[in-house]
Amino acid sequence: MRAQNDEGSNGTIRIVEPVRTGGDLGPSTHQRARYALTSRVGRDTELADLKARAAAPNGQVLTLTGPVGVGKSRLADALFEQIAGEFADGGRYLELDTLRLESSDPDGGLARAVAEALELTPPPVPGDDVDAASDDGGARGGRAPLDLLRDHLGGRDFLLVLDCGSRPPRGIAELWAAVGSAARRLCLVTVGTQVLGMYGEHRVPLFPLAVPTARDTADLARLGQVDSVRLLVDRTKAVRPGFRLTQENRETVAKLCQILDGLPLSIELAASRLKVSSPRALLDELSRSPGTLTDPGTATDAAAGPDTLGLAPQAVELLVRLGVFTESFGVAEAAGVFELPLDVTRQALEEMVDHSALLTEEQRDGSIRFWMLRRSRARALEHLARQDALGPVRADHAVFFIRQMHGIRSELEGPGQTAALEQFDHWHQDVLAALEFLVEAGNGEAVATLATAAQPYWLLRGEVESAEHWLSAALRLGIDRHRVRLAALEALGEALLLNDDPSAAKPWLDEALAAYTELADGPGVATVRQHLARLAQIEGNLPAAENLLTLVLADLDPRGGGQWCRGAVLARLAEVRRDRGDTTSAARHATEAVRLFERVEDARSAARAKLTLAGLTGGQGDYDRAEQLACRALLLLHDRGDLPEVARGLAVLAELLTYKYGRTAAVWERAALLLGASDTLRRRVGDTLAGQPNAVSGTLLGQVSERMGRSAFDTAWQQGGLCTPDEAVAQALALIERPDHQPRSTDLVGSLTRREHEVAMLVTEGLTNREVARRLGIAEWTAVNHMRKVMQKLGCTSRVQVAGRMLRPMDPHAGVQGAAAGGLVRR
Repeated sequence: MRAQNDEGSNGTIRIVEPVRTGGDLGPSTHQRARYALTSRVGRDTELADLKARAAAPNGQVLTLTGPVGVGKSRLADALFEQIAGEFADGGRYLELDTLRLESSDPDGGLARAVAEALELTPPPVPGDDVDAASDDGGARGGRAPLDLLRDHLGGRDFLLVLDCGSRPPRGIAELWAAVGSAARRLCLVTVGTQVLGMYGEHRVPLFPLAVPTARDTADLARLGQVDSVRLLVDRTKAVRPGFRLTQENRETVAKLCQILDGLPLSIELAASRLKVSSPRALLDELSRSPGTLTDPGTATDAAAGPDTLGLAPQAVELLVRLGVFTESFGVAEAAGVFELPLDVTRQALEEMVDHSALLTEEQRDGSIRFWMLRRSRARALEHLARQDALGPVRADHAVFFIRQMHGIRSELEGPGQTAALEQFDHWHQDVLAALEFLVEAGNGEAVATLATAAQPYWLLRGEVESAEHWLSAALRLGIDRHRVRLAALEALGEALLLNDDPSAAKPWLDEALAAYTELADGPGVATVRQHLARLAQIEGNLPAAENLLTLVLADLDPRGGGQWCRGAVLARLAEVRRDRGDTTSAARHATEAVRLFERVEDARSAARAKLTLAGLTGGQGDYDRAEQLACRALLLLHDRGDLPEVARGLAVLAELLTYKYGRTAAVWERAALLLGASDTLRRRVGDTLAGQPNAVSGTLLGQVSERMGRSAFDTAWQQGGLCTPDEAVAQALALIERPDHQPRSTDLVGSLTRREHEVAMLVTEGLTNREVARRLGIAEWTAVNHMRKVMQKLGCTSRVQVAGRMLRPMDPHAGVQGAAAGGLVRR
């Protein structure tokens, strides 16, 4: 094969064609890539997909689409370089922006330009009128360009890449219809922002590179593997060899990649600016002026503008208004905000996607959400502001989300809670944007309405400060409608309780209780009394807490509905009575709460109650059932993203592990790690651990610290604090599932009480009676008596024999569950 670049009058043409000298020689290729001086980052999957499609035995039309700057031409160039040699008759890569196209031709001059680029146009016959020949439909010498192309490609195995650049793909369908069936195998690859809209076309959309998430940013090594970060660092090193990704600049670099949308062209332009600038200085500049990065050699800004996308006027108008969405949106949301029919909205969004004005992301349920690049959104908002339309559009946006949030709030207490939570996750940034607009407008009532609807989601996701901020802002602005104000007072009081600020919560809750009582609003009174009971529990006034909850139960009609409300009261009462030492009554209430929650299919509230029940069950010595309850509850709460309850679950499991498996240093270390993770998460997302005895009490912490030694305990605690919720949950469950941490299955060891077992295990560590007593916080004589009973039960005559009996390996044929059951100790 012969490779060549021609940048003459006919534009940029790159050729791979067979070379035959002195006979039929096997084809060979050599192609100089346009981008050979820089590496390709993050497109291996897309390139492999394109290569597989292009290698199909029959003809193919592949349309590589995406927004300007996403790297389409670079990827097409790599594809051409790697596969052109596999086509028997070679290939051509044509950049239409550099070719001479006649817009007066029916097909926009495409066929004529391609024929000339392939040197298929015969020279004019002497004496012919060139101008006249040019007017006969594009033919010279009596031959039309499509006829020339059909004859040339007939029976050939050929690759043709047409890089449309900023041009619309006019004439390509006619070109394929004329030559596609004539060729033995013709692979036509078009590169541009628009789809062709022709039958048999295979669209290959190219999306921006992945940008860092919060989890990526927290881990320097993980951050360095994100494609957009890799590209920025790689290109910056090319102009500034000493540049490195460090702990000090990681957050700034991550924000740079996010604000640049992961677009390779924008990232490369940013890297060139970093030659003499710092990441922070560039980020500040881009934040002030998003259009700072422009390449005079490209049509980036022009092509990104709504007026140059080739959309219908109605679609352009809708596209500009869609800039009001902060994050992704669905068809229903776009139709709802602008009060358009669903079918009209769907068709308009489809047209925008076909022109790369909007990008798409697949959802787990098979639906699609749409999103706009930041630069396009900024331009759309600027356009709305110039037209004095930004305020009305933001108002419509806020009204829509007020309506939607109230519509799905009730779904948190039933079988639709998973879908409702996912929906809120999609809407969260738009809800915040709506709140910002309403505060700017001074509409306290609307702020209160939306913030009250969002409060349960904020508390569940551990964003207590958001709830406090927006509800407080609403009250400062003033709320005229009495009911709206009462709902805001109640929601703010609950948020302050979760944030461990009972003194600030009490005035709001007292005011709400007085108002609901005056209105004879039974449900309102019941809800506020539950919050006040929680406040009393936090302050240690357990009789007051129990009295308030008993009043609520008495007011509930057992024959009517309200099963969820009754379950919520019983779950709280179980915690209060447990704290008062009435574990039997507490377990009964917790069990009933679980039953009621499961009846109304509220799996999340049932899991919360199961955590309380697990702690009670473990305290009674039924470790297997307690472990099962806690594990299932923790898994479900983690799946729902209920971070405050995940923190509680980690602490409860840490306690259970020390009860059931606390025989080795590794188990105590894991317990310390889980407690550290729970404490860190609790401080970040809100304190839901009020009144949880043992799980986070000084008794358990002191016991773990004493068993491990202060230094080792501090190390494990700090490691736990560095864990993400995902990692912490995995650590908890991995410890439970490992067979080597299971207790012994022998009857002799199983006959030991819990304290006797602790003494025996400390003996295996070589501790003396005095050291055992100090470690357990008991008298030395008590330790001696425990040791005598251990030796008697195990049939041992020395401490060495006790250690050997306790450390004897389990029967390898015994199952995990059997080992666990045999190892339960009596209190």
